Amino acid sequence: MSLTLHRRIVPLALAWPWWANAQTSAESIANPLGLSGGSAILWLSSLCVAGGVAMGLVLSLVLSQRVRLRRRREELLRLRRDRAKLRALLNAIPDPMYFKDAQGAYEGCNPAFESVVGAGEAQLMGRRDADLAKPPTWTKQTSARRVLNWVEKPDGQRLCLDVVKAEVFDDDHYLGQVAVARDVTQLQQAMEQARRAATVFEHCGEGIMVTDARLQICDLNPALCAITGYNRAELLGQVPRLFRDGEQDPEKLKALWADVERCGKWSGELVDRHKNGDTVPVWVTVVRVPADEAQAQEVQYLSVLTDISRIKQTEAELLHQSLHDRLTGLPNLALLRDRIARQIGIAQRDHTCVAVLYIDLDGFRDVNDIAGHTAGDQVLLTTTERFVNVMRASDSVARVGADEFVVVLSGLVDEETAMRLGDRLIQAMDEPIVVGQQRFNLGASIGLALFPTDGVAVDDLLRNAEAAMCRAKVHARNTVQAYRPELTQVVQQRFELTHALRHANEAAQFRLEYQPQVRLSDGHLVGAEALLRWRHPTRGPISPAEFIPLAEDTGLIIPIGRWVLEQACAQAARWQGQPGKPQQVAVNVSARQLRQSDFIDTVDFILKETGCPPQALELEVTESLLLEDAEQAIELLGQLASRGVRVAIDDFGTGYSSLSYLKRMPVQTLKIDRSFVQELGSDSNVAAIARTVIVLARSLNLDVLAEGVETAEQAEWLKREGCDWAQGWHYGRPMPAEDFVLPKQEPARKPQLKHLHLA
Repeated sequence: MSLTLHRRIVPLALAWPWWANAQTSAESIANPLGLSGGSAILWLSSLCVAGGVAMGLVLSLVLSQRVRLRRRREELLRLRRDRAKLRALLNAIPDPMYFKDAQGAYEGCNPAFESVVGAGEAQLMGRRDADLAKPPTWTKQTSARRVLNWVEKPDGQRLCLDVVKAEVFDDDHYLGQVAVARDVTQLQQAMEQARRAATVFEHCGEGIMVTDARLQICDLNPALCAITGYNRAELLGQVPRLFRDGEQDPEKLKALWADVERCGKWSGELVDRHKNGDTVPVWVTVVRVPADEAQAQEVQYLSVLTDISRIKQTEAELLHQSLHDRLTGLPNLALLRDRIARQIGIAQRDHTCVAVLYIDLDGFRDVNDIAGHTAGDQVLLTTTERFVNVMRASDSVARVGADEFVVVLSGLVDEETAMRLGDRLIQAMDEPIVVGQQRFNLGASIGLALFPTDGVAVDDLLRNAEAAMCRAKVHARNTVQAYRPELTQVVQQRFELTHALRHANEAAQFRLEYQPQVRLSDGHLVGAEALLRWRHPTRGPISPAEFIPLAEDTGLIIPIGRWVLEQACAQAARWQGQPGKPQQVAVNVSARQLRQSDFIDTVDFILKETGCPPQALELEVTESLLLEDAEQAIELLGQLASRGVRVAIDDFGTGYSSLSYLKRMPVQTLKIDRSFVQELGSDSNVAAIARTVIVLARSLNLDVLAEGVETAEQAEWLKREGCDWAQGWHYGRPMPAEDFVLPKQEPARKPQLKHLHLA
């Protein structure tokens, strides 16, 4: 009963008129017997005393109840406050917590738990894990032990929880379970990073060491031992040799530590020393680790060392490769230019000279074409060895092109001295170079330029020496030619002509003209020779004698020759069956074209594309082909003959033919060179040679065609000696295909029979 109730009951009891009723009752009780007034008073007194006692008892009960109620209220208030404090404490704890009863139903949790499981306390109260749509897996463990669990929050974030569970008992009565989960994600990540760092430290290929403020090694990894050659015990407590003044440039070390103190780190190249005494180039990064005042630690330095020995070696090799020829090992043009520049500087200071000899090998391209590039490389190596043996130790020789070398002489040198050295270089090439079973006879054409008379700059000397070499190659091979100022113009013209020749085919500046070939016995037209002509847009017509050798030297003869073959075959196909038109066209083919591996395929393709019959095509080759590689030439010409293509040997008699090979060659025609025909009437020896060629052709069952026939007398002599065919201005000049007409000739007289005589 509360104090308020007590305050209401007592006034009611005091105000109730029970005293009157008591008096009436007393009188009715006392008076049944008719008692006197004194007895009645006695009875009334007794009743009053009894009523007072009863009243006291009631009041006592009321007061005691009031005290109990007050104490109960205080206990409830204290309990409420304790529960409020406990709730505030639980809510303030960042670690997830929950309570379960003996049946595993949730009795409570804190907001941290709600955040992890994604459900509020009202949704969890009275429910077990099995009743939840997505029950947390880490709360199912009933055993009271400590475990780590990786969980995923509703927002996808992964957490690592250190879960501690405890069972709650009241005496021996099991009441339920309480659990606390601490978020140790960052700790686990830090531990994982520390584990990885320890693994890297232990197994890293770079040397790592930690030094104290006195630069004494506190810790190191095995890689540092491998770099320095010392074991761990030998290095701990020692100052690294890397940082000692005696091992490094003091100024460099001073700058190193200044950067470390200012910027906190330094990176650069230093030189360490191995235990065996070898120097080891290393790339070093030094990082300053600040002091930790909380743990009373002093400043430390972390150093990472990378052994760059292989890198330095590779750099040296790459530098050598960039400045030296890969095949011969000689300096290349870049290094040569640097050496010439240095020699010019020395010559200017000492008032001396510098000589530059530009060398080009004669016949080297034939080596590649005949025997392949492997044999060509071997020839270059042999040539290099011979040149080096001739040179002085102070001279330099470099390879600046496929078959071009440059020699630099310095000091007390003049033109005469340089010319003598050039002669020795030429003599070094006199002996044939043997590669396998083949022997190659090469020469050397050399140009000479002197500093300061022929140029004061590197480019001037090289350009002028090359100009002199070109003169030697054109006019007097296997000689040394000194530079003269007029050569510059010749070289410039050659360069311009080469440039123009590269674009002539694309610009359609080439055209073909056809010169008739007639039968001497009756003057009947039997064929025509396709002749290449070049009309330059500014220079006008350019002689084939000027641009054909240039095309041979530059390799442009390959695409130009293909174009000529295509045009000639197409024209021969158009002429087939037309009266008064050649039914056979002869095309000159260079040795470089024949050496192409796809030449036969090219001929097949052109014949098929143009529709030209194989028997309407005659290919003219020089007899020099017989000397270069006779067996290969026999095989090649045999493939052409098997297709029906005729083969003629051009300019026969001007070279050194081998009759044994000529007998095996599948050729059908020998062409007498125009130089013999022009001198038939003036030189009996020339006439004898021409007569011999005709007799030789007859004995080998070959046809004979004479070139350059310009007069009737020449034609009559050739016909009388038994020559089959002729071509020249006497029968018609070269003319475009659309204008091709055989000039009318006087009726041929019946030749008189005459025995052939050898002069």
